[in-house]
Amino acid sequence: MPSENKFITLTPHSVLKNLEEPYLFDIENDELYQLNTDAYQFLLRISMGEHPPVREEDEEFIRFCLSENLIAFSETFSQRKVSLNPSPIPSLRYLELQITDRCNLQCRHCYIGEGFHQDLSKNQIQKVFEEFEEIQGLRLLLSGGEPLLHSHFWEMNDLLRNYSFRTVLLSNGTLVTQEIARRLHAHEVQISLDGMKEGHESLRGRGTFEKTLKAIDHLQEANIQVSVATMIHRKNLSEFDQMASLLRSKNIEEWNVDVPCVEGRLKTNQDIWVAPSEAGRYLSYGYGGGFHGSTYNSTCGAHLCAIISNGDVCKCGLFSQEPVGSIEEGLRTCWARIPRIPLKDLHCKCSVMEDCRGGCRYRAKIQGNLFQPDLFQCYARGVLKGGE
Repeated sequence: MPSENKFITLTPHSVLKNLEEPYLFDIENDELYQLNTDAYQFLLRISMGEHPPVREEDEEFIRFCLSENLIAFSETFSQRKVSLNPSPIPSLRYLELQITDRCNLQCRHCYIGEGFHQDLSKNQIQKVFEEFEEIQGLRLLLSGGEPLLHSHFWEMNDLLRNYSFRTVLLSNGTLVTQEIARRLHAHEVQISLDGMKEGHESLRGRGTFEKTLKAIDHLQEANIQVSVATMIHRKNLSEFDQMASLLRSKNIEEWNVDVPCVEGRLKTNQDIWVAPSEAGRYLSYGYGGGFHGSTYNSTCGAHLCAIISNGDVCKCGLFSQEPVGSIEEGLRTCWARIPRIPLKDLHCKCSVMEDCRGGCRYRAKIQGNLFQPDLFQCYARGVLKGGE
């Protein structure tokens, strides 16, 4: 325990979050620790630069926080900015911010399609940063298009150091050089890798595979965490075992595997689309903690929404044609309008519903009904068998 001339401080990557319950969020490791009232008040006083006495009943909690590198001892105390405004309920924890729809590739499966070559303004983006912090947000997903093409990307990149949420940059990787990797202030970069050379380049174009692998190396050399996102398509089905080996060799801790929706360019490239009965089993290749989960007996997305490059706020990027408002109205206001579907309203009542929560609502909708199960998840979890 600290002596009289030592102070307990939160580590730079630890921040208090006032969600449905009080939490301590480890931004660096993307971990959320629920706190009781006494623990929250103790850490709140520390954050505000106070030096509270340590009671005997606090000592076990302090030892745990030290073991998790959430607090440290210091010879000086420091005051941290703390947002005390409670989150809405349900809390908005994950925000996809599509800062541009510009891209340097012409991927055959892109749901955005050709786009309108539009960027959110610097003022709009900074406003979102401020409001996401105030609303107790945890993880900001900077997406596009290719976000590196935003005309003021580096100014926004510098602003990120001022906020206490985790930033994940979603990139195709082809523009990431050593210099760019060194300048980034994102905590994590999620790179799109859609197969080995043949499978990946069948979607994204010649020469993109090697550039993508180099991007992973550059980012890891810059000590930025790298995750990988892969879309299942007709040309990469035989490559998943090779991809798994490749990602293990590069120590990738998170692999998000999903299925593209038949929107945008995929509408004219449906020869590469894979049906649920065949694609479902490949979803199990994914691993890690990147799932933006749901709680409170709701379907997917109970804690997530998206802002697209024209400023519209939507349930997620796929629901761009069904906006609930504009960021000019305020993030908290728009979040209150996001439609949520209780699990009890789904047409599926299987034994794994609590785990998959019905799967993707947009896929369910384009498969026929917003309230039916996402068939890809049904096949992935063995509720339906291939050929049924």
